[in-house]
Amino acid sequence: MALALLSHVVADLTLGKPALPWLPATASVRDALAALKHLADDVTEISIWDCSPDKSFSSDLAASCALTSNSGQPSPCGLSSSHHSCLCIGKICMQNILCYLASEKCLCNLHDALDASVSTLLPRSSDKCPVQHIDPDASLLEVLDLLVGGVQNLVVPITRRASFKSRHGKPGMALKTRNPTLSTKFCLPKDHDGQEYCWLTHEDVLRFLLGSISVFSPLPMMSIEALGLLRADVRMVGVDQGASSIVEQIEEACCNLSAVAIVEASEDILGAVHLVGDISCSTLQACNETAALALNALSAGDFLVFSQDCGDPPQVLVDTIRTRVLEKLSDAEKQSHLLASKKEETNPLLQKLEMWEDSSSEDDESGADSPIGPHDLSRKWHAPHFRSSRKGFTLKSRSGPIFCNPKSSLIAVLLQALAHREHYVWVTEEDDVLIGIVTFKDILAVMLSHINVFN
Repeated sequence: MALALLSHVVADLTLGKPALPWLPATASVRDALAALKHLADDVTEISIWDCSPDKSFSSDLAASCALTSNSGQPSPCGLSSSHHSCLCIGKICMQNILCYLASEKCLCNLHDALDASVSTLLPRSSDKCPVQHIDPDASLLEVLDLLVGGVQNLVVPITRRASFKSRHGKPGMALKTRNPTLSTKFCLPKDHDGQEYCWLTHEDVLRFLLGSISVFSPLPMMSIEALGLLRADVRMVGVDQGASSIVEQIEEACCNLSAVAIVEASEDILGAVHLVGDISCSTLQACNETAALALNALSAGDFLVFSQDCGDPPQVLVDTIRTRVLEKLSDAEKQSHLLASKKEETNPLLQKLEMWEDSSSEDDESGADSPIGPHDLSRKWHAPHFRSSRKGFTLKSRSGPIFCNPKSSLIAVLLQALAHREHYVWVTEEDDVLIGIVTFKDILAVMLSHINVFN
């Protein structure tokens, strides 16, 4: 049975996967923001492609995005000779944009920040390429090696059945938008000269391996503590610390498919902290660009409340954001010797903050005249649930942080994470005392070590 599992190739894992929507590296941050807000409900990230003849945007990333074929000969990033004119060099989600816009440099010159190339949001270091092309005939072991090695998304050419057109329409059809009135403005291509591609992720591979879980016996029934899966090096921040101080941590956590824990000190156990909530890519995916102001101005605890109720935040937080951002913009103007002006007129995000109450009670079109576009995402994700902190404020999110205990079995933790579509599970003891985290990457590493025995 183990040999049968090892005989599978990438194409077996990508059956039925949807085609990737994409933007060229020459697109602006504004384009990426508009696309993320208005595309179909299940789209949370957009692939970025370099189609320039000299690959000017991906010169530092090309080597890390390339993959050697099964024959041992260099393959042009997993693409056939007829379809290697474009190269996927990364991906963009709402977290990337919010962390970028939250910097004071961007807030002071928002128009230029939004007009910048979307490639500025991508990592420049060749060892941080989160995506990599791979051939459909590559083995399952190659996939595991890449994902355990740090790759987040594998880019796979899609081979359609002959009946595809009759079922789904022509290849290259535009990705459906959430608002029909905006479809002509926010349609994204899904093919490259007729060739479509799809993602292959940690979640896809683990769901596939779940069908042959008995091969990994006795690992599934062993505790995460016994398997050494418990990571104690958790990124965390106190509820009262400034959210702007953890922007880098948020970026690092998302690069590692993890999260930043929001904690408060235990009153009963010296040195212990209680898990209040977390900030991750999934936490921020339902936010709009106004959350960048909150990230710059609020404490970590207040930002958590804001982000988990981004469609209708407490008015006290909106007032706090306005006051603090105006103060920072005023200080920046004095340092730059700029002429005094009304700050709301110089920053479109503050304009959106001013019209929040009016626009939140009307249709999506109510924000169409905003400098950045409509921002209502309240219907994009399911209704939230509540989770209380020891300090009394209530956190509302669509799923909340998920957690287990050190004695939980590997299979229990895996099923819990897959059910919530998360890449990590927090590990707590009694009374929500945080002691660590378990990630998909570490689970795959343990399974790869086990399966290598049969190789």
